[in-house]
Amino acid sequence: MEKIQVGWKKIEEIAGEQGVKTMKEVQDFSPKLAKMAVEHGYGDIYSDDTLDLKQRTLITLSSLISQGDQGTALTFHFKIALRAGLTKEEILEVINHCSGYVGFPKAIASLSIFKKVYSEYENENK
Repeated sequence: MEKIQVGWKKIEEIAGEQGVKTMKEVQDFSPKLAKMAVEHGYGDIYSDDTLDLKQRTLITLSSLISQGDQGTALTFHFKIALRAGLTKEEILEVINHCSGYVGFPKAIASLSIFKKVYSEYENENK
């Protein structure tokens, strides 16, 4: 199976239909960027079995929080974290833990994004 196919399959597995839709929107506007993200990000990185999905999700959240991401990527990966089985408390602890390294402004901004994502998640899973 080609890396692009592996990548799309992995996105569907970890992010569901909404994840595929999100990446298709990227692909519609920038096919080259989507191809790189799907092949490398999901065909290589997320498909490697050295770490499990929860471990990869914790690393990804930590990285995005540390970078101060305030957009689509952090929202997308908070959703993946919940789908992967991380609890609200575990994700909050990632944010809390990162605050000591990246500062309270980035942690609090990340918390704001997670509150929205978690509220949607609760409404969808009632």
